[in-house]
Amino acid sequence: MTVKISQTADIQSFFEEASGALNDAGNPRVKNLVLRILQDTAKLIEDMSVTPDEFWKAVDYLNRLGARQEAGLVVAGLGIEHYLDLLLDAQDAAVGIEGGTPRTIEGPLYVAGAPLSEGEARMDDGKDA
Repeated sequence: MTVKISQTADIQSFFEEASGALNDAGNPRVKNLVLRILQDTAKLIEDMSVTPDEFWKAVDYLNRLGARQEAGLVVAGLGIEHYLDLLLDAQDAAVGIEGGTPRTIEGPLYVAGAPLSEGEARMDDGKDA
């Protein structure tokens, strides 16, 4: 049996209180982001029928991730960082901005078709002593 309560008025009020949305102090943008994270997380828990064991394993994973300062590795590994690059590229294209170097790991030093090397390699043309 699937029970969904995330959209009820009581739960939405709880999320607004928890996010600080009902408090005049603080950054409104941050409060809106936290509210959205709470709402979307509750919906995910309901839609995916997340068990308490799965939930607490995820909390443990986040604790270990934070302790090791590896959040940046996870967002890159899951493709979230790349998605942000693609979104920014699409926003630039929508307003007519073209060119420039890619936001990806290739970046400004990437040269298409550059020879691959193993071990040591000279990066210049070899003309300077």
